Amino acid sequence: MVTIGLGVYFSRRQTSAKEYFVGSGHMNPVLIGVSLFATLLSTISYLSMPGEAAGKGPVVALGMLALPLVYFVVAYGLLPVYMKHRVTSAYELLETRLGLSVRLLGAAMFLALRLVWMTLLIYLAANAMVVMMGISASWIPIIVMGTGIVSIVYTTLGGLRAVVVTDAMQTVLSFGGAILVIVTVTFACHGLSWLPVRLETGGEHGLLHMKFLWQSNWDTQPFFSLDPKTRVTVLGTWASVFVWYTATLGGDQTSVQRFMATRDVRAARRALATQLMTGGTVQ
Repeated sequence: MVTIGLGVYFSRRQTSAKEYFVGSGHMNPVLIGVSLFATLLSTISYLSMPGEAAGKGPVVALGMLALPLVYFVVAYGLLPVYMKHRVTSAYELLETRLGLSVRLLGAAMFLALRLVWMTLLIYLAANAMVVMMGISASWIPIIVMGTGIVSIVYTTLGGLRAVVVTDAMQTVLSFGGAILVIVTVTFACHGLSWLPVRLETGGEHGLLHMKFLWQSNWDTQPFFSLDPKTRVTVLGTWASVFVWYTATLGGDQTSVQRFMATRDVRAARRALATQLMTGGTVQ
């Protein structure tokens, strides 16, 4: 009801297509950056990354070291181009440079990707909800339909401003949920005994060192390997994070539209920095 209320509220402020799609191009860059974070942090990532780090090893977290390079490429290589042309859709530039057929192909690929992506997100979120609430799995279709209907209604009514404000609320809930889990587990364990790290002395000189209790379950994660059976490497993780974030922040319509909601290239860079810092902190 809150999100639908936001959609109704912002629908009264719609005076033009520019206001509807990009908030008249004068939105707060920090709020836009937070919105980008909430949009690109999927339920899949939020639920799977802690399990990946605990069960397979911490190399996945080292991928965040590629984010400064992502910022440099997107902020100084792509954002000036977008902000110069002030496009509403990233695919307008494809038509200008390569023709209408390429623009239609790019738009179609984006729609197909995001349709599958959102379908999986809503379904996995519904699965998580029935487990946390202790209800029957027969509720999953109802939760999926309800979530879809609410999302369509508030975004259709409120435009980008309603989406950005809702994303900010989602970010607060994400941070709050993570903090609440830590506090709850700490109280349940009567302290920090749940941490998988122990300080021990050992070795020839009896030096103090850290021991990770889950390390025996971790994969072998070398810096680099040509063995196709090696599941994860440090260099491969860096490359994966760099390519994914650069492509998503620099070419995905969900990102470009939000950058277009800022005043100028400097504000767009602040939005990008906010997204990367928030994402790096959470992940």
